[in-house]
This record gives sequence, structure tokens and C-alpha cells, in this order.
Amino acid sequence: MSAHDMRDALTLGIVSLLLLGAAAPAVAQEPAPVSPDAETLVTDADGVVLSRAWRFHPGDDPRWADPAFDDAGWEPVEPLMGEGKLPPGGWPGVGWFRRHLRIEQALWGMPLQLRVAAAGSADVYLDGSLINRTGAQRSAAEGRPPGARGPGGLVFSPRPDHVLAVRYSYSGPAPTVRALPAGFILSLVAENDAFLNRTRGILRDTALRGGLVTLLAAVALLHLALYWFFPRARENLFYSLFMGVFALAAFHDLGGAQDLGPVATDVLNSITTPFPVAVILLGLLTYYAEVDGPFPRTWVAFAVVAAGLAPVFYFFSHPVSTIVWCVYFGAVAGEVARIQIRGRTTAREGSPLFHLGMIVFAVVLVFQVLIEFGVLPAIGGVHNLYIVGVVVSAVMTSLSLARGFARTSVSLERRLNEVELLSGQLIEKERTAHENELRARLLEAEGARKSRDLEEGRALQLSMLPALLPEVEGLDIAAAMTTASEVGGDYYDFSAGPDGSLVVAVGDATGHGVAAGIMVTAVKAVLATVGGAPGLPEMVEECNRVLRGFHVKALHMCLTVARVTPRTIAVCSAGMAPALVWRAGTRAVEELGAGGLPLGSGLLPSYREQHAPLAPGDTVLFATDGFPELLDPAGNVLGFEGAVEALRGAAGAPARQVVERLKATATDWRGGREQADDITFVVVRVAK
Repeated sequence: MSAHDMRDALTLGIVSLLLLGAAAPAVAQEPAPVSPDAETLVTDADGVVLSRAWRFHPGDDPRWADPAFDDAGWEPVEPLMGEGKLPPGGWPGVGWFRRHLRIEQALWGMPLQLRVAAAGSADVYLDGSLINRTGAQRSAAEGRPPGARGPGGLVFSPRPDHVLAVRYSYSGPAPTVRALPAGFILSLVAENDAFLNRTRGILRDTALRGGLVTLLAAVALLHLALYWFFPRARENLFYSLFMGVFALAAFHDLGGAQDLGPVATDVLNSITTPFPVAVILLGLLTYYAEVDGPFPRTWVAFAVVAAGLAPVFYFFSHPVSTIVWCVYFGAVAGEVARIQIRGRTTAREGSPLFHLGMIVFAVVLVFQVLIEFGVLPAIGGVHNLYIVGVVVSAVMTSLSLARGFARTSVSLERRLNEVELLSGQLIEKERTAHENELRARLLEAEGARKSRDLEEGRALQLSMLPALLPEVEGLDIAAAMTTASEVGGDYYDFSAGPDGSLVVAVGDATGHGVAAGIMVTAVKAVLATVGGAPGLPEMVEECNRVLRGFHVKALHMCLTVARVTPRTIAVCSAGMAPALVWRAGTRAVEELGAGGLPLGSGLLPSYREQHAPLAPGDTVLFATDGFPELLDPAGNVLGFEGAVEALRGAAGAPARQVVERLKATATDWRGGREQADDITFVVVRVAK
């Protein structure tokens, strides 16, 4: 559908369906008397069309119908007034047109048909007598009933000179290229077989137009209903709009606009003007939805371009508008090819038929373009070839739906058979229900026994923790542990060094449960034995030696041992996260003691001691990895940076308050999510 077709349809919209076809203009139609040809009137179904200039005078005077009136000074004006063809003074709303005829003797007394198509009201006078009233656009002040639209009979009296006078009024919108032109077309046709055949053809064309528009509208409503009941199938929505647009375009292009009246026709012309880019965009959106994948972001660009191109069709006609939608169509075809080549499509039931219909439509659209630019002649006399492609697309889509429904029915039948089979299996399962219930009760009893064992293990683990925190001059100490199961794998302990310093041990055994609790117990025993050793690496190496002797490959433990005084801190790590030191003077957070392999591995690692000075107000945090690895309800991890920020926000207060603030941070972060790992905090703050 090109802008050229739209312009032709707009012009023909005011012409009766009886005038469709090739009009045969009268010979020498000038303001001088015209001589209608008798042979043309008899043999041509369209007869003689008086479309060239008439004599025109603005205003309204009944005397101007008199054949004896002298109209030699009237202006020559074409009766069908489009843009640039109005009277020199503009259209005043009402005026008279006069046409002098010279009738040959062969036409005297012959019954003729007078055809009048007018956007407005036209009263036709022959030799001063009113013979036809056409159009319904009359004001109450005129006091004239609306005339009938279409043909009326007339007979020329036996003399050569006659005068046709037309009183024409029109108060619609100002004529433009795309608006309904003001004016009228008057033609003379003989009442013969050609006229009857033409009438039958018009009825046939009207029925064809109604059937085609009904078909397209029915397909549009069908797909709209499918989308209404199953919104996930978005292709039905886009295809419904696609077919709805074409139904309106077919109604317009096949002459239905002329039955609506001038105002409604002008509105329809305005609505259908940007249809070329609209249908191409809707076809692309239908394809996007049909391939069953996420819409690529390019759809936004195509939609924006379509919206930007719409005004072009209001200001430019063929060939500019045709070139515009051809380029847009080419871009859409390239987009479809890109997606097909990349293979990001999913086959559905009936998809091949749907795609075939769209391909046929695209090919027909290419032929339409070639016809528009005169590369190919109209095929079979059909200028609106795109309608054929739309009908083929509708048929293919219907077949696609039928195939999909058939496959769905087969699938449902198969499901019913499966239900019957499952029903038999369900009966068999009911026979074992009592056995399962008994087994469940046994498992419940076993679970209760294990819960008691785990509670005892938990009590054992908690007993490994120091009952009281040590008191070291110049140091403020606090600690807390939250386990993720009945028996966790975290551990912390304190002891006094030979030089009066505080020795801190923080560990994390792999896993949870009884096995982790037993490993914690073993490490505590080793540290109790070597806790007074002067070197931290020796303490860690002794723990590693003992755990390696267990010969349990799947069980390891991370451990940090630190020696803290009011002025210094020394740290030795075996796979633990670094200790964090918050500096009171700068409010910066430093890391200390990262590195080393976990205890109990098959390797023989060496461990080293790291040192850092401490100042009054400095705060040291030892935390197990359960804190930085904590997840919020959305699955986001707190992270090491989050742990650093938590310490920075909590430090500066006494050690107990720092621990409570860190616990609150952990609780807020995980929200209602279950804790997945043990969390242990040990805070040592240098007193001011």
C-alpha cells in the first residue's frame, strides 16, 4: 500500500462506485459547447465524463439555471476542485456551474443516465428544469430535502443546443492533496447492456470488498480473542493489530470510503495515511513474538523510527512516501535475516506455515513496489496486489492455528492415557502407604535420638569455649559465636602469654556437626598444651602435626593465633581471613595475618608471624568467614568490603558494643534468610 494508492483512493472516494475504471472524457471539453459522442455513450459503460472546465460563478441565484442566461463572463473552473484548482477567489461555500452541450440527432429522445458524484450537495438542471439532486450536505436555511446520490434519468429534447446547470454547495474541510476534494463529477451514460454489466460488476466488487474486509476483520478478532484468553502468546496480539490495520486499509482502498460521507471519509483518509510503516512494524513485532525469544533491543529503534516516519506520509506523496516505506521495509527484512542467521529462534507447532505466509506476503509486497515504480505492469489489472499477500498470510495463519490445535488435541489424548496409567500406579502406592507411615515413625524416632546426640555434642562444643573472658591490663576484650547448626565448626579461646600478653586463638573447622566439634576439641587440647610457647608459628605447626595424625582427608581447620599487648600485635594464620585493625587516629582499617594453608592438609607448610603496632583506641577484629560470606534474602553476599565497612561503623565503642553492633549488622543483612555458616567475632580494643 503506497502513498500513490492512497492519493488515488482519496480522489476516487468522492466518485461513485459506478465510475470505477477507465473514464472516457468527451472530445473538446472546454467552456465552449461540448458535443457528446453517441457511439461512446452506447458502447462505453462509463459513457462521457464532463470533467473539464465549466463556467463558474460564486453565489446563489435561481435565475442562473435559465438556459437563456448569458454566462459568457463566468470563469472557467474544473468541477472537481482539488488543491490548486479552486476558483481564483477561493471556494465561497456555494456557487453555480454551467455547461453548454451540442447534442447530435442520434441522441435526441434516447433515455440516458445522468451520474453525479459530489462531496457536498449538487442540484442538476437541464434546460432550466431540475432533474437530479445529489448529496445530503444541506443546511436548514436552504430548506431543500437531501437528494439521492447516484444516477438519474434524462432525455434530450429534439434540438441541438442544451444547457446543464449545477447549483453546488460544500461546507466541508478545505481541500488538500489528501483531504476529500470539493466539487463533483458528472457523466452521461446510455441505458444499455454495458450499463447493466457495469452495475453487476459494481455489485460484485462491493460483495468482494465486503467479503475481504469481513475475512480480515474476522482473523483480527480471532487472534485478539486468543490473546485475551492466553496473554503469554503475544504474537496473537500483534497479528490481530496487523490484520485489523489491513482490514481498514482494504476497506479504504477498495472504495468503501465513498459511502461514509465527506467528514468521515476525511477522517479515514487521515487515519490510513501512515499505514505502510504501521503494518511493517506490526509484522516485525509479530515475528519477534513468534520466534519465542526475548525481544531484542532493536525493536525500540524500529518503533521510534516508525513514529518518526509517520508525518512523512502526511506531507509527501508518491514517489517520496513510497521510497520511505520501501527503505523501512528493507531494514525490517534485514533485521529478520539477522535473527535467522544467528539462529536465536524456537520452532513451534505450525510455525513453518506461519513463516511461509509471511514470506509470501513479503514477496507480494516486493511486486507491489515494482508495480508502484512502473517496473512491472499491474498483474491481472490489480493495482492493490498487497491484498493478495494479506489473504494468503491469513489463510496460512489459520492453517497454522489448525495444526497447532490438532497437535494440542493429540497431546491432550496422550496426557489422558498417562493419567490412567498414573491412576493405576496410585492404587499400588496406596497399598504401601501403611508401610511408609510405619517407616516414617521409625525415622522420627531415629531423628529424635540423633537430636539428643547433637544436643549433647553442642553442649560439648560450648564447653570448649572459655566460660569467662580474661582480664588483661590495657585491653578491652569481647567475643560472641552464632552457630549455623546444632554443633558448629567455629572456635575461639584465650590464654596468657609468658610475658603477660594476651594469646587469642580463632578457628573454623570445615563443615558442621559432630565431626567439626571433635576437631575443635582436639585443637583446644593442643593449644592448652603449647599455649605458653614463645613463638606463634610453633604453636600452629604443632596443631597441624596433631591433626594430620588423624588421617581424615575430608576434615581440615583454619586457625589464627595472635599475641596482643597494649602496644603491639603479632598474628600467625593458617588459612584464616586476615585480622582487621581499626586505627583510632585515622579511622582506617588495615589487614594483618592473611595466608598459610589450613591445618590437617597433606602438605608440610611453613607458617610465619606478622607484627603491627597498636595505639590507644585501636580495635582488632578476628572474624570467621561466615560473616563476609553471609547472604541477604536476594542472594547477595556481604563480602570482605562489607565486613570492613561494618567494622568501620561499629568501632570506636567498647569491645562489647562493637560485638553487638556487628551481630546486628549480620542479622539485618540476612533478613529472614537462614544462616548457612557459623559466625564468630573476637574483638580486642586497646584502652585509652
